[in-house]
Amino acid sequence: MPTKTVNSVTATLPNSVEAEQNVLCCIMRNQDIQLEIIAQLDESDFYQQNHAIIFAAMQQISVQSHKVGDADQIDTVNFATVIDCLRRNGKLSQVGDIDYIMRLNDLLPGTSNYDEYVAIVKRCSTMRKLIDICGKVTQKAYSSASAEEAITYAEESIFQLSQGGSNGGLVNLAQDVARTMLKINERFVNPDGFKGIQTGFRQFDYMTNGLHPGELIVLAARPGVGKSALAMNIVENVAKQGHTVAVFSLEMSNEQLLERMLSAMSTVPLQFIKNGHLPAGEQDLAKLRRAQEVICSNMNLYGNDYPNVKPSEISSQCRRLKAQHGLDLVVIDYIQLMSGGTDPKQGRQAEVAAITRALKLMAKELKVPVIALSQLKRDVDARNAQKGKEGGSGEPVLSDLRESGAIEQDADIVLFIHKEKDENGSVKHSLIVAKHRNGETGNIPLVWLGKYVRFADQDFVAQLNADSDQAQQQSPSISVDNIPELMTDATGEETEFVVDDIEDDFVDAPDTINDDF
Repeated sequence: MPTKTVNSVTATLPNSVEAEQNVLCCIMRNQDIQLEIIAQLDESDFYQQNHAIIFAAMQQISVQSHKVGDADQIDTVNFATVIDCLRRNGKLSQVGDIDYIMRLNDLLPGTSNYDEYVAIVKRCSTMRKLIDICGKVTQKAYSSASAEEAITYAEESIFQLSQGGSNGGLVNLAQDVARTMLKINERFVNPDGFKGIQTGFRQFDYMTNGLHPGELIVLAARPGVGKSALAMNIVENVAKQGHTVAVFSLEMSNEQLLERMLSAMSTVPLQFIKNGHLPAGEQDLAKLRRAQEVICSNMNLYGNDYPNVKPSEISSQCRRLKAQHGLDLVVIDYIQLMSGGTDPKQGRQAEVAAITRALKLMAKELKVPVIALSQLKRDVDARNAQKGKEGGSGEPVLSDLRESGAIEQDADIVLFIHKEKDENGSVKHSLIVAKHRNGETGNIPLVWLGKYVRFADQDFVAQLNADSDQAQQQSPSISVDNIPELMTDATGEETEFVVDDIEDDFVDAPDTINDDF
């Protein structure tokens, strides 16, 4: 087979020796800006090795202190301290001795243009790193077993470079403590300004302060309890706030997800949407159209219902979405249906462990919260069956997560939806925060509005009953049978509703819509 020979041209990598010299001069000459410059650059950003050594010494000096009487004073980077540090490290001769440091110190008449010099050094550094990545991607293209592996490697490398996310190794945490304290102080002054993404479930948002970038949240339940429904309720609430949400559904089609969302937003029961027999006819269609308008005009929702999607494909698609349109939340339904692309000989537990690890890394890389749904073992059903006979709790525990203990290890938050009958035979639902890496755990009562495939917490129910009482006082002749439900519809407008017992009225959903949640 004929081959094509390409002439290779050796070229000098992008660099600016003059800009590097000017940056080092500005650091030594101006105490007011030296810490700012040092914070923006890294030793690897310098092309000339002697400049990299000098900058590393400057970094070392900037985090040290000395005694002046009884007080500690931060060391200043200047001509004398740089010479002293290099000499103690045995590297003075490697950089050109004292004469070269003296030349750098006297290089510029002023330091006002330091930001331009820093920008040039950073640009050249980025270009060199990009060239290095391209070489490694080329090697990967020759050696990879699949095109997907090579493409994923290329995308991850380019994305990390664009985000400035290279691994710089261990750093002295003293450099970051001042920045951390500044953020703590800002939170104290303005607590609301640092809330995570609000899910619309107030008690959960209060307990967790919302969903935060980099978190992996696992939402687990037995089949038919409602994990997909709760996940889509959160998706709706988050998207209504103007956030961009990506949903990967391995179990249901995009059409099925949208039918559930339209039902929840319009208060038209899902059963009637599916069978086409709308009780109110054109009035129900008008509600559905208003919900459609909100989804199309006010909500940034993206969906993928491919049943065999892999974690690497999810990461790749989310990177592109974030770069093109932004990304605030990822929802995956559900873990046990995913294939990790690992060797089948390693077993399913190893594969699930690889999946959850990949999802956690994606959350950290993209700086978005990821909600991953999961199945629970049958042990939960067995405990619920025995609860009435032997006492004890039928609630799920972390060890009930199906197929891998890695799920609970990688997750920042683990949530269980628990469904049980009380002594009177009434069905009760609760959201159990079983693990919370950065806060408290506990149980949050939920109400299942089965007709509309929606969960509500007690705050929603309390507000609903308060509005109901007010409506009764204003219109005593109103009855439950001829008044539409008081729920916030797709337009955000509220309609009057009278109800004596919200939970009893809504909990009995048709059997056809209680399956496969």
